[in-house]
Amino acid sequence: MSTQLSPITPASPPRLEPYVDSKQAAAFLAFDWKQVQKLSREGKIPAHPVLSGPQNRRRTWRYKLSELDEWARSQRNSAATGSATSSKEK
Repeated sequence: MSTQLSPITPASPPRLEPYVDSKQAAAFLAFDWKQVQKLSREGKIPAHPVLSGPQNRRRTWRYKLSELDEWARSQRNSAATGSATSSKEK
């Protein structure tokens, strides 16, 4: 009885997701791009700071759409499962 070995296929390299700028992130989230930048500075959305400008003193932001999608879904789910009363009423 002969056993046939299946050919070894090389694993495909992981697909690298490109970063997008705040205007593309805003379009994806249906937000104003200035709001996206504000949320980035406040650490409220997943963002990656990139230093630019003279002497790297200016911070710009880059985003991965998969991270923004996950964040948006978690926000929607937390709002749906949240309390019916606001914290001000307690």
